[in-house]
Amino acid sequence: MRRDTLIAFLLVLGIHIGVAMVPKTTAKRAVVEDDGPVIKIVIPPLPPPDEPEKEQEQTDTPIVAPPALADIPTTVPVDAFVTPVEPPPPSSLNLGNVNINVERANLKNVKIFDLADLDQIPAARFQAQPQYPPEMRINGTTGTVRVGFICDAEGHVQEAHVVSSSGSNELDQAAITAVSKWIFKPGRKGGHAVNTRMEVPIAFDLNGDS
Repeated sequence: MRRDTLIAFLLVLGIHIGVAMVPKTTAKRAVVEDDGPVIKIVIPPLPPPDEPEKEQEQTDTPIVAPPALADIPTTVPVDAFVTPVEPPPPSSLNLGNVNINVERANLKNVKIFDLADLDQIPAARFQAQPQYPPEMRINGTTGTVRVGFICDAEGHVQEAHVVSSSGSNELDQAAITAVSKWIFKPGRKGGHAVNTRMEVPIAFDLNGDS
């Protein structure tokens, strides 16, 4: 029995000694580890794997050339080359002098005043320039035409005529044609527009034309 007790005592003593020795070894190991420098190794993160490039989708619409037009003979109507005949101009239209006759007031049995009898003499609103006849210009023909006319109550010229000739019928006619196109503010007598007898000289000069 004493032998068993001794073995048990030795076993318990060994356990206590082992337990006592464990912390000291750990502490010593810790101390040893603390004596050396600590080196930290930082590993950078790996880059993400490259994504495979997507093939560019072809979105261009294919160009389709229009079909060539076939040479088809066409028939042109005969009327396409026929110019319609215009009706003749009215008799009142003078194409030579580009003069259109304007309906004038009737001066029959109407009193006509002289300039000296008026309260207000006619004032010109439009005066067409006489056209120097080309032949007379080439020949150097000059002269002065005195044209008489009546300015009616509406301001139009009537009964234009030659009072004093230039010696050339062409110059006289050119002067009458121009004066016939003139327009006036009519003369007035007693507050009313009246018909007035007037005369104007038209000179044809090569230096200043007419």
